[in-house]
Parts: sequence; structure tokens; C-alpha cells
Amino acid sequence: MTGRTFSDKKQRKFKEGTREIEGKSMPVSERINQQIQPDLEKIEYFLRENLSSSIPLISEINRHILLGGGKRLRALLFVLCARLCGYREGKEHYYSCIFEYLHAASLLHDDVIDNAALRRGKPSANTLWGNSASILVGDFLLAKTFALSLATGLLDFLQVISKTSTLMSEGMVQELIETGNLDVTEETYRNIIINKTAVLISAACEAGAIIARAGQAEREALAGYGMDLGIAFQLIDDLLDYTATSDQFGKPVASDFKEGKITLPLIQALKRCGVEDRERITRLARQETISQEEFTYLLDLIREAKGLEYTWDQAVKSKERAKNHLNAFPASETVHLLADLADFVVERKK
Repeated sequence: MTGRTFSDKKQRKFKEGTREIEGKSMPVSERINQQIQPDLEKIEYFLRENLSSSIPLISEINRHILLGGGKRLRALLFVLCARLCGYREGKEHYYSCIFEYLHAASLLHDDVIDNAALRRGKPSANTLWGNSASILVGDFLLAKTFALSLATGLLDFLQVISKTSTLMSEGMVQELIETGNLDVTEETYRNIIINKTAVLISAACEAGAIIARAGQAEREALAGYGMDLGIAFQLIDDLLDYTATSDQFGKPVASDFKEGKITLPLIQALKRCGVEDRERITRLARQETISQEEFTYLLDLIREAKGLEYTWDQAVKSKERAKNHLNAFPASETVHLLADLADFVVERKK
């Protein structure tokens, strides 16, 4: 089978992650890093400061899951959206920890469910300390999330966090129900990625507006920006699961398929493949491991069905919708940075 690939233009953009600015091509990540470093340093400081516990094991696992890398995208978006809406009280980096803690709690629980061995290129917490400890520390981080949310003194803030936690749990349960289901629809898949990923990114953006006491229009615009950005983020994650190397992605390639998660690239292939290929995919899905040859077959099938290209196109469309939400705000450095972050989410390689 001869696998089809992206068009030359899309493949080049996917690999390089660049944009044209004043006739010069500069990586989006490089441009962003120059602007966000001071904020990231403050976010890291407060992540460490708020992790204290009288139980050494809790502190050890927290440091492992929270201080061992990560993009800090959710925390950064909260800080930037608060700034965009005029917040000037100086506690945005402190409260940004809420979104990293909630995210980390979901990762701890998710790794137990998936029996994952790696997280961000390192042994997962459940591998090192066992499932029970991972679940309980995840619960500790959820408690910290609500304690910090309550400290804002804003009921709307707490309501957003509460609703988000509920939806994330529903997303994880729905994903569990659909594990190994080769008949999962694109609509169901989209509902799962919205609840598992996008609602938290949306909440971080909306909460930035809330803490700045912005109006309803600004809240809705930033919630919409975060939602579409979150969808794009997960679409690219699901694409990279088939195309990135283990070193780039921080976990084994094709881990989603091995865990029974039927994501958009494969959904497209299943729509277009014949009976024989579908039967072989069914057999592969039941195996505990797949060989390199079997993975190559699967990837060729996805390419032939244009599953990678379709997923990329959907991510780009979602990213553009996210950027359109920013039209609700006057042009500013922060608006441009949020637009750049949307580009980065789609153009990243890990």
C-alpha cells in the first residue's frame, strides 16, 4: 500500500512551525518564548510555593507530576486573559496554579485508568508509586484547586471551576465507555475531547476575565477562544500520537491506539477502509502490543484515507475560530500573543 501524505505546503508548515513576518520566517515558538518567559518564571514559583503538604509522599508525587515539565499553557492563558481584561491586583500568577493543579489531577487519574508507563518522557506516577497513591494525590490536587478558587472570593470563578471539573469527569467516563469501540462517531469523539481537554482551557481563559471583573461579552469571547483552542490542541495531540517520535512526544507513539482510544485519524481510516482492513484493525485493537510492522500498516491505512490531513485541517479550522474570538478586543500586544499561542498549538511538534 502506498501511503498518501500531506500536500508539500502543509507538510512543510507542519514540520517547520513558522509564520511569515515582514518577509522573514520566524518560528512561532521562538517569538512566543521571548514574551512569556517572565510570566512562566512567576507561574513556576507559585506552583512550588503552593505544593506544601505535611505528608512527604504527597509532596514527592506533586513535584514529580507538576515540576517535571509541561507547557503551563492553561496557567499562562489565565494570566494573559486576566491582563487583557485589565486585571491589576497582582495575584494572577498565584491563582494560575488552579488550572495546573486541576490538569495534573486529571493526568494522575488518567494514567491509572490507561495503565500508562510514561508521562512527559519519564516514568508515570502510578509506575513509581502505584495506583492508589496516584489516585489519592490526584484527589489532593482537586482539593487544592477548590481551596484556591474559594480564596478568590468570586462565586462566578468557583462556579466555572466546579462545572469544569464535572465535565472533565464526564469526558473521562465517556472515553472509558468508548474504549475499543471501532464504531465511535466523529461527533462522540468531539464530545470527548471537548470535555477532557477543551473545557479546562476554556475555563482558564474565562476565569481570567472573571478575576478582572470583565463584562459578559468579554467572558464569552475568551471562553470561546479557549474552547476552540482546546479542541485544536487535542486534535494535534491525537495527530502527533501517530506521527511524532517517542522522544518528541514524551510517551510511546500510537499509545492511544494501544489503550483502545479511537481518535480522529483512525476514525477517518475506518470510514474508508474495506472489510478485510477493518477486520485486521479489530484484531490489532485486541492485542496488548503491536509490532513496528503492524504500526506501519496502520499508519499507511490512515494516510491512504487522508486521516492525518483531515485531522490537521480540522485543527487549523478550530485554531482560526479561536483567533476570530479575539476580534472582540482592541488590538494589543496581549491580543497578538494570544493569537500567536493559537498558531503555536497547531504548529507544535510535541
